[in-house]
Amino acid sequence: MSCIGTAKVAAEIGHPGTKLGRCMGWRFLLLGLVVAWGAQPVFAQPVEEPPTISFSPPVLEPPSREDSGPIGRKVPERRKAEPISIPTVSLDPVEAPAAAVPPAVPVAPVAGPVAIEPPAEVASDQRLRGYVDGLMAGLVASGEIPGATIVVIQNGTVALKAGYGFADIRARTPVDPDRTRFRVASISKLFTTIAVMQLVDQGKIDLSADVNTYLGGFKVPPTFPEPVTLANILTHTAGFDDRYLGIGAPLSELVEPLGQYLARTMPPRVLPPGKTFAYSNHAFGLAGHIVESVSGQEFGAYVQANILAPLGMSNSMFGVPYPVPQDIAVPYFKGGNEGGFARSELDRVRLGPAGDLLTTAGDMAPFMLAQLNRGAIDGPIEGAQLLSPASTDVMHARHFVQVEGLDGWAYGFMEGHRNGIRWIGHDGSWLGFCSQLVLNPETKSGFFVAYNGNCHFAASAPLRKALFDLLWPAKAAIVAETNQTSELRARAVVGSYMAVRRARSDFTVIGAGASQLAVTAPGDGVLTVTWPGAGRSLSFLPQANGNWINPDYQLKAGVLVDARGQATQLALDTNVFDRVVGASQWAMWSVALGVVVGLCVMTIWGWTNGFLSRQMFGEPHAVITFMPRLIGFLAAGLTIACLVTMAALLQDEAALAIIHGPTPMLMVLLSVPVAIAVLAIPMIVWSMVGFGSGGRARLAQAGYAVLTIGILVFVAFAWQWGLHPFAMSH
Repeated sequence: MSCIGTAKVAAEIGHPGTKLGRCMGWRFLLLGLVVAWGAQPVFAQPVEEPPTISFSPPVLEPPSREDSGPIGRKVPERRKAEPISIPTVSLDPVEAPAAAVPPAVPVAPVAGPVAIEPPAEVASDQRLRGYVDGLMAGLVASGEIPGATIVVIQNGTVALKAGYGFADIRARTPVDPDRTRFRVASISKLFTTIAVMQLVDQGKIDLSADVNTYLGGFKVPPTFPEPVTLANILTHTAGFDDRYLGIGAPLSELVEPLGQYLARTMPPRVLPPGKTFAYSNHAFGLAGHIVESVSGQEFGAYVQANILAPLGMSNSMFGVPYPVPQDIAVPYFKGGNEGGFARSELDRVRLGPAGDLLTTAGDMAPFMLAQLNRGAIDGPIEGAQLLSPASTDVMHARHFVQVEGLDGWAYGFMEGHRNGIRWIGHDGSWLGFCSQLVLNPETKSGFFVAYNGNCHFAASAPLRKALFDLLWPAKAAIVAETNQTSELRARAVVGSYMAVRRARSDFTVIGAGASQLAVTAPGDGVLTVTWPGAGRSLSFLPQANGNWINPDYQLKAGVLVDARGQATQLALDTNVFDRVVGASQWAMWSVALGVVVGLCVMTIWGWTNGFLSRQMFGEPHAVITFMPRLIGFLAAGLTIACLVTMAALLQDEAALAIIHGPTPMLMVLLSVPVAIAVLAIPMIVWSMVGFGSGGRARLAQAGYAVLTIGILVFVAFAWQWGLHPFAMSH
């Protein structure tokens, strides 16, 4: 490194001999070191953040109470403040299951009538309404969400249905719970599951049969001895690889039929079916296509005729119409000039059955009631059923659990245990939309909430935790249950882990890499999990059954071991993570890339300084000739440009180049590492043959070799994480 920056060694590549030139060289070195030090955190794993203790300052005034929900008092005037943008790194645009994103601690916003403690018991609709109104109005007033809609069911009846904030900030259009439609993303999968179960009721589908039985235009390859079944798909254990590239499209673009899209883009099978939970949007797209094949109807038409219409969900549909109707909420991201939010655009979801439902809170109420009443439809036709009671019970029952004692998966529904009750439900997340559905069939209670903003902790986490504590208050505190082996078990789990659900066939696997978990054992059998996706560290207390539990969010952890008893996977309820070592560890690459960026920056500054010094002060010719310097300069510049662009792409919440891609510009970006690899070939040769026999030449050769090694480290990083077009399977 010293051959590029210091006053002595810079002479070998064009050293300025004057006092001014030496001063410039030292300044360039200092600047390079500062830049290199500052660049490392860009690629490092996020460090632990302190728990959130307040919402960000208010950035958006809610509409009047008469327009925004059944709140009986006025909101005091609040000054507007500059929004605080909270960037997130996410390559999961459709959704992650609830347990995949542990909620933040619910707290009162800086302003807004949010109740800190929920009532111990919900004694009346009035108390329920007052609490929910305060919670939702606080989230809107504090600028966490633009607008939201909610419906709460208690004891089999609708206890609350309301809208809050704006469906369109610019037009000041308030959210109407019966008219404003939200994209609920993966909650759509519940409707796909019902469609499958209806065909099971009719004897047209066998959940245990090979899915190829129902496919005509293409087949799922026999990668493993066991075939993929619909039971596997409905529990997310089919074993398909993940894929994000091109799963969406602009509204103006015509998209091919579902079957053609799946035939072209169905990810490969990477895990044996029925063994490991790996959430899959494409698998549910396949389930929707099977509904089409068996019923003879296009998926959206089938759902309209057999689910939405019987339930009276007249404002719901699959797919965004074009031109866009006025009653669809505008999707937003935090940080922009519309009350602290940036307007996004609606688009198409190619995997409609996995995440393209538009609905209202009013329409979701009869859907929820049908689930709570074992498939019975509350309508004019007595005895009408969405599903048979037996099929509804089967749909709600647990069918897969990764580790005994953790939460599992029903058919279509995720399941969880919180505050002493078992719940089923689903979350949804798409560009500018977030939604949650939770049901407790035992008490015939539940809630549905959706808002037109990207899913983020400060909004979705308080909603989930606060509503749980409101509807089903905790009965006992969670404590550690230690024994003599607790500490040994905890130490055996220490390491780095990467999500099983990841795209192995293209560069978006880097999202899973950058989100690796770091597990430590601080003592007393406790596990500490640093989760970049959560933005903080979570502590898990040991339990008598050999698992661990986080007392704040009631997220449970368990370990899967190999034949030797070594921990190979970590399960956080329904999310499974592979243990990674060596070149698969993101922390190692974070340090390496920091060094590479420093080398490249100092090379560019040092050689630029040398060139200017020769031109301005008549310094001696550089030892390294023009062509090696040009090739090294290009390699260093392209390396920095590629890393900065890729980091910006990963920080982009919308990431349309990925979701609507791969775009031509994205393919150009992925070609840059190939160009750098080509440039590295002559650099290797020059690093070995050198630039002469003198001391200056040998020193220059050593510096050039160090730069070459740095470039090769970047090339290795690119190949490790698929940052090249050859990794694209489609």
